[in-house]
Amino acid sequence: MPPPRRMLFLLKGDHETLPRAEVEAILEAEGFTYEARPGAPQVFRCLTSPEAAYKVAERAYYLRACAEELFTAPDDPSTILSSLSDVELSLQAGRRFWVKLRRIRGGGRDVDIDSLRRGMLTQIESRTDAIPDLARPQVTYLGVFSGGSFYFGRVLAWGRGGLEERRAKNRPFFHPSTLQPKLAGCMVNLTRVRVGELLLDPFCGAGAILMEASILGCIPIGLDISARMVRGSRLNLEYFCRPPYHLSLGDARRLPFRELGAIATDPPYGRAASTVGVELRSLYEDFLHSAYDVLRPRGYLCMAGPDTLGVTYMGLEAGFIHVESHLMRVHGSLTREIAVFRRP
Repeated sequence: MPPPRRMLFLLKGDHETLPRAEVEAILEAEGFTYEARPGAPQVFRCLTSPEAAYKVAERAYYLRACAEELFTAPDDPSTILSSLSDVELSLQAGRRFWVKLRRIRGGGRDVDIDSLRRGMLTQIESRTDAIPDLARPQVTYLGVFSGGSFYFGRVLAWGRGGLEERRAKNRPFFHPSTLQPKLAGCMVNLTRVRVGELLLDPFCGAGAILMEASILGCIPIGLDISARMVRGSRLNLEYFCRPPYHLSLGDARRLPFRELGAIATDPPYGRAASTVGVELRSLYEDFLHSAYDVLRPRGYLCMAGPDTLGVTYMGLEAGFIHVESHLMRVHGSLTREIAVFRRP
């Protein structure tokens, strides 16, 4: 195997911990070895293969770009230009290229971005006879100011698009408590599921998690106690996805499955959700014990719940290993916990 290379992942900034957790979950799911390196806000760095970076770009929802890292320097323009001069550039004469520069959380606030970009473009052009071209670059270099440092690399792939068309307001069947595509897809990735494998959502609702699982190449199985939700989920899947997918009426407290490798779900807990008369804590506890029974050893469960409910402790009491949790503020009275568990 070729030796690992330095990879740079520019993450989206709308959550503190989920973006990096998603990248690492994808690397683990796809069987890539990696060694994490010191990073900065919205910057995850590691030693791994370029193939791993491409796979992360295919799957990740909280990723802006992945690049092969060429150098890291203090956020001083003269040091940056000097570091660039020491980098071997593989651009061929006549190739079109561009340099994109990004500030993260005030990084490089004292740097004249336009002046630095001109200096970098001029240097790269003079050394390679390549052609600066903002509109149609064949090669894009990315520089990121974050945490007092400057990270520079050659872009391998950009983050996924197409999320807007699947937002809740654009679906044939709408329910106010449904997840948006970004979080739904991230939760699928946190289960470490792979293409072609089954993924269960036993509180499928309007089908947000099922849709993203299907788009990622998994085979989604949806269960809900409400016939209306099952019908709505089917409408959404038929509109956005291709078979196979499977939907049925059922009770998440008594799951009719065995030996599943992945469960991702968003049980009811908000103002617009219904627990069908079941006390919330009892619903979660019964579901977690049922999920433990149907997951195969080393299978993953990713689930949401209000942070006041203590989902982590419920999962531990059910026998799971707690992998990680992430908190997301929904509104003034509700903070959501995204908890990831593994069956021993």
